[in-house]
Amino acid sequence: MGKNASGVFKYGLKDILNYIKLNILHTCCYKEHYLRLNINPDVIEENLKGFDLEVLPLTLDMVLTGDKNVFKGEKLELYKERLQDPAYHGYGIMEEGKLIYSTWFSTDNLGLPLITKRIPLLPNEGLLEDSFCAHEARGRGIHGKMNFFRLKKLHELGRDRVIAIVLDGNVPAMKVQLKSGFEELGVFFIGKIFGIRYNTLRKEKFDNK
Repeated sequence: MGKNASGVFKYGLKDILNYIKLNILHTCCYKEHYLRLNINPDVIEENLKGFDLEVLPLTLDMVLTGDKNVFKGEKLELYKERLQDPAYHGYGIMEEGKLIYSTWFSTDNLGLPLITKRIPLLPNEGLLEDSFCAHEARGRGIHGKMNFFRLKKLHELGRDRVIAIVLDGNVPAMKVQLKSGFEELGVFFIGKIFGIRYNTLRKEKFDNK
């Protein structure tokens, strides 16, 4: 019992310290992995064999059928903004009238959290954005297939190089991207110190690799 009590105390203390850091000191730091892939159409076609789920251009009506615990507040507003932005392309998969998967890519800039300065993509680049998979649809390999679906769509738009940004510690996302053929070029940090935002990303350094 003492061990359990100690564990609860430590967990509670950690939460308190994180709350103070984020909401009082307005300080945070996130390590991000920068990955890139050169599109190979033959590899895409090979990996999309047997993928027979219907993928639709994402709409607000589709989003509103999704998990209400996910698509709310800032997340919902972000999706509404993207749906009005021609540089963003969203796709979704519906089952039994419900959104079970959604995903995005950008053809304009690196839309990273906490970064206010625009970081443009090169004319031949695309950026894979965040994806959502409903709990009941996990374990079916949808995310891996949709990675290649997005690569196909980007190639159809004339892009031959794709970037993915993965938050440090997101092991499933990193595994999917590496399995899809992405190569990690390095890491950078984003965050804020006493409310002042910062980032260490210098995209041109990765562009030249």
